[in-house]
Amino acid sequence: MNKLIKTVIVLVFTANAHAEVISIKSDKVNNAKINEAGIYLTGGINNKTVSWLMSGLANIHANYRNVKSIDLYINSGGGSMDASYTAYEFLRNFPVKINIINASLTASAATIVYCASPERYVMPMAKFVLHPAAIRNENEEIIKPDQARRILEEDEIYNGIFQKVYASCTTLTPEELTEITSSESGRKIYNAEQAIKNGLVTKGLRQSRSYLLTYFISDTQD
Repeated sequence: MNKLIKTVIVLVFTANAHAEVISIKSDKVNNAKINEAGIYLTGGINNKTVSWLMSGLANIHANYRNVKSIDLYINSGGGSMDASYTAYEFLRNFPVKINIINASLTASAATIVYCASPERYVMPMAKFVLHPAAIRNENEEIIKPDQARRILEEDEIYNGIFQKVYASCTTLTPEELTEITSSESGRKIYNAEQAIKNGLVTKGLRQSRSYLLTYFISDTQD
């Protein structure tokens, strides 16, 4: 128990107070006996939380060789498009089967992470939010023409990512995808039933469960 506490403290401090990860495994359970694991990702999607997610998955793959399936629970309002896309490509190419579950809210950039696996579930009262990407104006009140063009160009790139990812993980039409990514008024909020109907959820409803090995990753600024 003391060994576990010391590990958690080190992980929290190395996160620089922006994100933290806690892993829980009984000392009485041999690594070889573990064949599945759970990861709970809550809060914003940013470089810190995505780094912890990837390092957690890499740790499972390296030290728990008999794990055949990993359940990733997401509760996030979104965050960085770049961090989300990094996680998306990492998850898509991960050698262990990953089931992704919307635990409560999967919105904005977090939907990209959600779409990384073909095994997608949703909790009964969870919801999804799909809307256009947004670009920060670097805290400048006055925008010059070249700055406006740069912002629009970057926004179009990110909305292009949304469209390509959604085209691969939903049955939404090109017209519907354009509407979602063109204006905030075109945003869509889907409950579990609606998300199943449009193909965003592929495996139906899912409840949380307990695991012999569990990781908790959170954004402490959320």
